[in-house]
This record gives sequence, C-alpha cells and structure tokens, in this order.
Amino acid sequence: MKTIGKIALLAVTLFAFGATVQAQDVGQKNTTGRVIADKIIMYIPNRIVDFFDIFSLEFGSGATAKLGVRATHAFGIGAGVGPSGKVVKGFNRTYGFALDDGWQAYFLAMGKGDLTREYTIGNLPDFWYIYSGMQMPDESIFADRIKDYWALEVEAAALIDVKFGLHPLNIADFITGIFFYDLLGNDYKLVAD
Repeated sequence: MKTIGKIALLAVTLFAFGATVQAQDVGQKNTTGRVIADKIIMYIPNRIVDFFDIFSLEFGSGATAKLGVRATHAFGIGAGVGPSGKVVKGFNRTYGFALDDGWQAYFLAMGKGDLTREYTIGNLPDFWYIYSGMQMPDESIFADRIKDYWALEVEAAALIDVKFGLHPLNIADFITGIFFYDLLGNDYKLVAD
C-alpha cells in the first residue's frame, strides 16, 4: 500500500511540475537548460513509448480468410478477403477497436486491393484504400502515417484474425532515442516548442 501511495505522490508531483512549466510565459523561448531538463524528465516515458512503437498487433474475428507475409509494402506474398472486427495496437501510436473489410492479393511487388477501416473507437483513423499495381511510399495512406510502408508484417485468418507487424524506422528511433536523439521527432515534451 505504501508503494502505491509513493507512486501516486510521484505522479501528482510530476503533473504539478508539468503544469507549472506550461503556465510560464508563453512568449518565452526555451532555454538550453529547460530543453535539457525536459529531455531528462521525459527520457524514461519516451523510451517506453518508443519501445511499444516497434510493433503493431491486431486480433479480430469475422467471416474472413487471409494469409500473407510482407517485407515492406514493396514486396510480399498473400491474399485475403472478408470483414473482421478487431482490437488494434496499431502503427503511429494508434489504439482501439475497428471493423476492417475488403480484399487484397499481392505477389512480390504487384498487388490489387480494396480495403476499408471504419466504425473505429479510440484514436484509430478510418480509411478507404484502393490500390492496383505497385504500392509507393508517397501514397497518402503512407505519407499521412495511417499505414507503415516499411512494415514487416505477417497475417493469418480463418474466422479468427491475427496480424503482427515490426516497424524498422521505429526500431531505429528507439535505438537513437537511447542516445537522446529523436529520429522521428515524435518524443513527448513537457513544454511545446
């Protein structure tokens, strides 16, 4: 019980400190000392979040059949069809529940598909993505970070749907973050720039 009390006290103290820092003059520029303090205070939380950014995981069920492996969206083998209600720990710090529907088939660099994600709960973005031919990283679904073009993914479904993905850029972001460099620019800060 004492441990819970100490953790709660620490959380309240950090919250109060963060509120105090944010309440300071908005027009004041960040000094080097404040930036260093921010990096130190947010180091552990940012490394934890960066670690969980490394992978994505989806569990679902529905009238679906899928099997596929991707070594980025430029190269893969697989096909799938059908709707699936899912719980998602997605790419780009998205979490929630959604209904995925559609079909796709891909072999090596070529593919064709019509995929939708709708009726989302949480911070998952809805999307409708139709593609034919080779997928490119400058397509809006990848450029807007809804899907990760560089993801290494495995998916299998036969009424029960499981999808796992690794995100190489996020692995690099985690490693560089250990040395105080935010490769993707997604670390949380106590004070907005």
